[in-house]
Amino acid sequence: MNPGKVSEVTYKRAILKNLNSKNEGVKLGVNSANIQLEDITAVVSSNCILKTFDGCEEFYVQRSINSICEKGGVPKSLQLSITMPLEFEEKEVNRMIKNFRKSADSHNVEINQCNVYRGATEGPIINIFMIGTTGNLLKSDSIKPGMDVIMAGTLAIGGTSVIAERYKDKLAGKFSGRFISECLELKDYTSTEKASAIAIDAGAVYMHAVSEGGLFSGLWEVASCVDKGIQVDINKIPIWQQVIEIAEFMDINPYLLEGSGSLLIVSPDGYKIEESLNANGIYGKVIGKITDNKNRVVINGDETRYLEPPRGDEIYKFI
Repeated sequence: MNPGKVSEVTYKRAILKNLNSKNEGVKLGVNSANIQLEDITAVVSSNCILKTFDGCEEFYVQRSINSICEKGGVPKSLQLSITMPLEFEEKEVNRMIKNFRKSADSHNVEINQCNVYRGATEGPIINIFMIGTTGNLLKSDSIKPGMDVIMAGTLAIGGTSVIAERYKDKLAGKFSGRFISECLELKDYTSTEKASAIAIDAGAVYMHAVSEGGLFSGLWEVASCVDKGIQVDINKIPIWQQVIEIAEFMDINPYLLEGSGSLLIVSPDGYKIEESLNANGIYGKVIGKITDNKNRVVINGDETRYLEPPRGDEIYKFI
């Protein structure tokens, strides 16, 4: 079994049918839930660090913020729940908390709760809960067949940045120092906050921050959340040369690699969003459409490929 999220079949069969909530947050393809309070709408999201690595604190805080922003939210506070092995060194917890504090401060987010436990685990398992507010809530029931699917950002930035950091010594035997530096700098492109704000102003009705499972998982989840089809032209999906080179060298399928830094947007006028993103220095491209059937396909010239349900993430082979 692959680490990561459980399969869609398991989620529907063992989890979803036992939940009584009608909140959008329980839907497949939705990374956060909304809670209507007296005069504001709160947005909450969660992430779990199953395997730690250098820089994982900032990486997952940013991923959690992206989940808040996909609903049109603004992040406000952060809660942590950490399970350490039965035998652990206090300095390890000290280091992690300092890193989380540094990350939270850089995003102007307050850590307002942190619980640490001991458990029968080989390494730390960290649950991150992000809370935000929104005055412009986006909901998946606004998606209609015929709407455009736009991609903001480029393919597999998040996963490539993590692999480049972890295997920089191995990469040094193949690539130049300048190229490796460029790969390490990819971590600076994992935010979708600016893209989310621009897309909302330009008419987005739904957004999905790509993360675990990569772009193909993200596309599948977009279709799942409304039980519709999706058709995408693979030749329109933007990918940087650094990602291509690392994927080939490490034998990775970049379409199945952690994709923080890219955002899937649905809109009745995708080209308006594409233009707005590009005008503000963010790569944006209409890559496909929502369809009125349940087929989830990727077109490559004359070839048609059917997407498969998410089955883990390539990144877990390397961390």
